[in-house]
Amino acid sequence: MKRFILIILLIIPLWSGTSCKKEETPVQTQIPEWLQQKIPELIPDQKLCDITYITIYRYGRETYYHVYCMIWSCMYCQFFDEKGNRPDWDQKEWDNFHSGSREIKKVKACQQ
Repeated sequence: MKRFILIILLIIPLWSGTSCKKEETPVQTQIPEWLQQKIPELIPDQKLCDITYITIYRYGRETYYHVYCMIWSCMYCQFFDEKGNRPDWDQKEWDNFHSGSREIKKVKACQQ
């Protein structure tokens, strides 16, 4: 009887873990067209292409794009959601983003 109970106690967590899997929305790893069109206005001096990057982040169920040139003094000034909007977050939400987001991909801003 003890063996039967032990087997049941081992099977239940395994069974319940597989039945409650969350469906994850696919992560966008390509740079959207609207952002590709925005790059020339963000970095008109093509010499800065080598030091300008787009980092794709996943935060919650959303994808975010961070464009940053290494000589800019403003860290998240060019930060956009999937639709090209800048998030209007308070400090707590930014803190949550920094602790809870994951970097998906980092590419040079100028695709040659």
